[in-house]
Amino acid sequence: MLTAYLDESGHDRKDFALIAGFLGNAEQWEKCEEDWIAALGSRRHLHMNSLQWSKEQRVGRLLARLGPIPHAAGLTALYAVARVADYEDLIDGTHMQKLMKGYQICVLGIVNLLMQDTSPNETFKTVFENQNEYANSVVQMHKGSRECAPDGRKRWASVEFVEKDDTVLTEPADYLAYALLQQARDPQSTRTRLCFPILQNPRYALARDHRLPEHREILRKFIWQMTEQHPNLMRSKDVP
Repeated sequence: MLTAYLDESGHDRKDFALIAGFLGNAEQWEKCEEDWIAALGSRRHLHMNSLQWSKEQRVGRLLARLGPIPHAAGLTALYAVARVADYEDLIDGTHMQKLMKGYQICVLGIVNLLMQDTSPNETFKTVFENQNEYANSVVQMHKGSRECAPDGRKRWASVEFVEKDDTVLTEPADYLAYALLQQARDPQSTRTRLCFPILQNPRYALARDHRLPEHREILRKFIWQMTEQHPNLMRSKDVP
């Protein structure tokens, strides 16, 4: 059983929606947790949006300590990113628009990566920081997943949601998601530079970047197929 701890960044904006995190087995996560807590020092948790970014040296030292830890533990980075504006014209003003927001598109991308890039014999669970707005749709995605391992086990074994500060294991995902979003918006920004330690991936990453032309067209085709399969959801969202 592999576990992916995931977090989102930018899902409420029109530019980029992004979900990122790390995948590994229990032993790798135990190593990451131990080293992460030690590197936090006197801090109990890391919240990227709450860092005092004006204090560059202090933030830089903290992020430099934390960034290499998940990679050193043998965890695999993974992320999915989409630009909502690239497909919004296909569903704007309809009920489908609510179901195809950037968050859901990125979750589908993450699950697709896990299905394609792990062994067919492997099962995995996904753990997200609690998202009241989207949790139900993710649960429905999980229920609708049909792919099984050869022995009959459902490959997407479970989906879980944890509250902020319940565990430090979602914090590497928070760091990575934040870093990738800053890099996407402005590769030369101070925050991108300070976040660079977690972007220095010495291994490989599983990535689904729908901003790339070829992936953008695949995404638009997928959305178009959804509109044809579910015409009832293409009613105006102003119509009950």
